[in-house]
Amino acid sequence: MALDSGGGVRGGREVSNFGGNVRFRPGRLAVPRSEAEVCRLVLEHRADGVRVAGSRHAWSPLIRTSGLLLDLRHLDAVRLYEEGGRVLVSVGGGCRISRLLAYLNDRGLTLPSVGLITEQTVAGAISTATHGSGRHSLSHYVQRVRLVHFDAGGSEVVVRWIDSGEELRAVRCSLGAMGVITEVVFAVVPQYRVQEQLVPAETLSEVLRMESETPLQQFFLVPHLWRFYVQRRAETAEPGGRLTDQLYRLYWFLMMDIGLHLVVLLMAVFLRSRGLVRLFFSTLMPWTVVTSWRPIDRSDRQLVMEHELFRHVEEELFVRRSDLPSAMALVEDLLRVADDRTWRLSEASCEQLRRVGLLGDVSEIEGCWSHHYPICVRRVRVDDALISMSSGGSEDWYSISLINYQRESAEFWRFAGFVGAALMRIYGARPHWGKWFPEGELRLEHYPELGRFCELVRHCDPAGVFRRGFVGQLPGMSE
Repeated sequence: MALDSGGGVRGGREVSNFGGNVRFRPGRLAVPRSEAEVCRLVLEHRADGVRVAGSRHAWSPLIRTSGLLLDLRHLDAVRLYEEGGRVLVSVGGGCRISRLLAYLNDRGLTLPSVGLITEQTVAGAISTATHGSGRHSLSHYVQRVRLVHFDAGGSEVVVRWIDSGEELRAVRCSLGAMGVITEVVFAVVPQYRVQEQLVPAETLSEVLRMESETPLQQFFLVPHLWRFYVQRRAETAEPGGRLTDQLYRLYWFLMMDIGLHLVVLLMAVFLRSRGLVRLFFSTLMPWTVVTSWRPIDRSDRQLVMEHELFRHVEEELFVRRSDLPSAMALVEDLLRVADDRTWRLSEASCEQLRRVGLLGDVSEIEGCWSHHYPICVRRVRVDDALISMSSGGSEDWYSISLINYQRESAEFWRFAGFVGAALMRIYGARPHWGKWFPEGELRLEHYPELGRFCELVRHCDPAGVFRRGFVGQLPGMSE
């Protein structure tokens, strides 16, 4: 899609997200070159509604609008400075995370939290609480935000820094509802190295016991094998840089980032063979995993995967640590019954589904879907934010991701909708704001501070310029 790089406005062109599951035609599309131009455009189009597109690496309808859609790619300046004995980085909202990490690495620094993907823009990443594993989400580390919004009367544009109190907790993950984020300040940390080892595990309890030694780990439930594989990760003082470390990066890129996905595309998308999918994951895939390697590399390389290379759709739901064993057992049960209609759910799964009125609907997913990608699980520490997925309480949260490469499959949406409804009703699971989820299942009780967040949004946007579409339909937003 061609964008107006001169900051002018065009309309009528279709916009789609990374997954291709959200497509729309905004009334206007603009690429401002300055904050002043952002202010002018927002004021001119306040009657139409305004949303901001980041890198569009998302699956939820957050950016959909019939009004003005802004692309902040030119607001990408980065600068380091010291304040109160701390090193901070100020970065434009349109800067890509990958560019920011490269800038910091050149200076021996990095971000406190590095996510699995680095293609997002800074504003987009914090607006949906992008996260890695073993630390807080990126939103937690935001020190201040420069925001373009409206005054109390809703008629004049205001530009100001938000750096404290409930407003900061709100804007750290704000879904673009409070206004346009033009600049963000993060705390930074010295660049560090991470050692990794990929190992199998038979049980979830075995996986969780590993966390004390490898707190940055993430793990995968492999369908049809029904075994876990753990990417054990921990900071290390060892320098790395050995030939074996470099070979591991090549191995991971060729075998996992590229090879695994090509095999999945061949089996599941082009051939659509359930038998080949089952054979590969149950028998062949374990032979591709090297468990003896313990490579060391920089954090911004070791913690990142190249998931953006192949287009897919994704559902991601967060459950509390105390609910994880039960939730994972239920997810495995549902994966099995979706793959094999003769599979019998456990008594525990039946009772849980009966309690929330879903047991009678299991027949709708029986035999309908054979999952073709490992289920990724990551631990996220509690955020100091109002509505990030891991905000509130004292327990760590664990995200459970279902990834699908048959993007047009109605069977997957049926299955994912059932899983989402089950986890949200039974465990109060929170959907990732940037991923697909069954929107009708979202309740105020999923995010206890959502009501307060909506109040702060209305304070910054009394006329509802930024809270149109999906955001405007959130529980409590229209009150």
